[in-house]
Amino acid sequence: MHVIWKRPDGFQNALPEDFRRVALSNGAQLWLHRHEQEWYPFQVSGDWSGQPDTKRLNRLINKIDASDAAWKSFLEHSLDDEIGNNSATATLASVAKEHMEWLRTVDKAVKGNAWEVEIVRCALADVMEKVKIYCS
Repeated sequence: MHVIWKRPDGFQNALPEDFRRVALSNGAQLWLHRHEQEWYPFQVSGDWSGQPDTKRLNRLINKIDASDAAWKSFLEHSLDDEIGNNSATATLASVAKEHMEWLRTVDKAVKGNAWEVEIVRCALADVMEKVKIYCS
């Protein structure tokens, strides 16, 4: 598995107004596409799960600046959509822990130039901070 950052310049002939900017904890600005939230800003490739993993990762990244209530709702609904666990026995904490484990795996697969890797890893760390609130 490889995780890369898709630069905003030239993404599907997008214009600057097609993006919103989000401040990351390291001070960088991550550009998020307003409509392509499953396919942008990152891409997972290298094995059969590339497309589902890309969608899953980008759904999480595009929630980076969402409220705590929105994160809770997202995690509750992601159980059926992404993880496929038995919703009758799963808890919010178990869903959050599964996301954390998966995000740690993704973090190990980041590729690119040093500054691209820094942006992707910071975005992942910021998302993990949001998710870990619900792990207990």
